[in-house]
Amino acid sequence: MALIGLNKDELDLSQLPKDSLYNPNRDDKDDISGIQIKATITFKITNPDGTVVREWTEPAHSFTENFALIIYALWANTSTVLTDVAGYSLSINGASGGTMAINAPSGNANYGIVVGNGATAGSTPSPFTNSLKSQIANGTSSGQLEYGAVSVSTVSVSGQNSSFTISRSFTNVSGTAISVTEIGIIAYLTGWAMSVSSGGTPVSESSDYVLIAYDIPSSAISIQNGQTLTITYTFSVTT
Repeated sequence: MALIGLNKDELDLSQLPKDSLYNPNRDDKDDISGIQIKATITFKITNPDGTVVREWTEPAHSFTENFALIIYALWANTSTVLTDVAGYSLSINGASGGTMAINAPSGNANYGIVVGNGATAGSTPSPFTNSLKSQIANGTSSGQLEYGAVSVSTVSVSGQNSSFTISRSFTNVSGTAISVTEIGIIAYLTGWAMSVSSGGTPVSESSDYVLIAYDIPSSAISIQNGQTLTITYTFSVTT
């Protein structure tokens, strides 16, 4: 196909690749250019020698109802009820303060960015999701991935945009390829006035784990033995 001519009327635009005709102002659910608060996920697969096999970025759907309820409790200075990763009702008091950590250390798969293989790639995540369908465990055995430490950047400002990143690497030394079809961010809550109930009398709780973000990639991500998958969330706010 030739794109050279004396004027634009000589170009056969019907033969152009679809992405070359992309209009950033179209009404498209994946166009996040005009959204004030947005999130993206960057995936990078590297070989043991550090060479990048593949790197790409997708829009993130991310924050769940749990996250919205926590912000509501803090801002309204009131109590709310979440669903923790075990499926129990978790009551928290926003007036009491506390921490919501996601900076898990290396080898800790209880919180921070976590991955699983129980979802159908390309499907739409539910805002009520409270746990991964099938989380991949930390380790070196069959079906396991080595979880690196979670890093959270400081907030940077560029023009009207304020952003920060959350990143974690997952290394496959299990001996066979592993597929990732779901990603989550689990927060470790401590210091809150909390109680847990599974249908009976609420019991005081000093700490708990709550899924605050959940994403399903557009296609399954295959990590070959020896390779590392690095997942980086970028959250940004435009003024």
